[in-house]
Amino acid sequence: MANAGACLSGLWPRVAGGAGRALATGGFPQRLLNIRDLTNAERFRHVEDGVALIKGAVAPDLVTRMSDAVEWIMQNPSRHGVNMTAPDSPGVFYQDCRLFPHNPTFRALLHEGGLARLAGQAMRSRTVRAFYKQVFVKDPGTEDAFVWHQDRPYWNVDGTQVCSTWVALTPAGVESSALEFVRGSHRWGRTFRPEYPGYEGCTPEELERLLWRGLAEYVERFEERAPEFENYPDDYEVLGFEVEPGDALLFDFRTVHRSGPNAGSTRRSVISWRWLGDDAVWTPRPGGDPIIRDNETCLTFGDITDDACFPLVYAR
Repeated sequence: MANAGACLSGLWPRVAGGAGRALATGGFPQRLLNIRDLTNAERFRHVEDGVALIKGAVAPDLVTRMSDAVEWIMQNPSRHGVNMTAPDSPGVFYQDCRLFPHNPTFRALLHEGGLARLAGQAMRSRTVRAFYKQVFVKDPGTEDAFVWHQDRPYWNVDGTQVCSTWVALTPAGVESSALEFVRGSHRWGRTFRPEYPGYEGCTPEELERLLWRGLAEYVERFEERAPEFENYPDDYEVLGFEVEPGDALLFDFRTVHRSGPNAGSTRRSVISWRWLGDDAVWTPRPGGDPIIRDNETCLTFGDITDDACFPLVYAR
């Protein structure tokens, strides 16, 4: 799992943006390759269901660049890169994260394609900042799954305007490990205990020994574990999607979701961009996932995430 990365506070200058502009920071010229607005139907689905399928969210040439970047990072992983496949399981379930502060290709991609614009429209936010980026690759035949979970309990941020755009770089469906969601779960007011792929069945104390300090106490704070929602079709509706390269699943960080094994014949490759809106606040908690640690930002608990550690990508 991820370890904390360095947050270089001088890397991301604050930029005052005009109406509806994606912002260029870090010395990169802004080059939007695919500008469009969310449709009313897409906005409604995000508000009502907690997830919306955005067809053709990313232009084909940008998909190619993203795919090349993912292939490169798999050969040259960051210190966060890890194969989450269990030792006795077939296949590869690779993830890497926190790439844009130190990788110029991922840093340039952050500002291209208009994804922050779409996130801002979905969240009804005047500004959109980047939290971090995550790469997920699952080879065919990989049996490992990521159980039902929400992103909220893993992250040291909170608010009603926090979301992800999960961008497909390869075709995928539920059988080949595209995400599934529990419809409307972002509106329940419930936060489930975080789970850690590859460590199912471990006690909190074992998790702490294997991952990071303070995790045992942190996990024990959550009384409710996510049930197997698919076993209760009368009570919960599970949404699954077929995606093509360039499609995006835009979802609230409170929405319950999962990915299954890849029973398909091709690799499933994804970049997930994590976005912070106007009301997102910094909420570091002892034992929380140290993607960004409290001492890597100038913020204190409860501050709006207006910090160079979270680059401003879009403003209107």
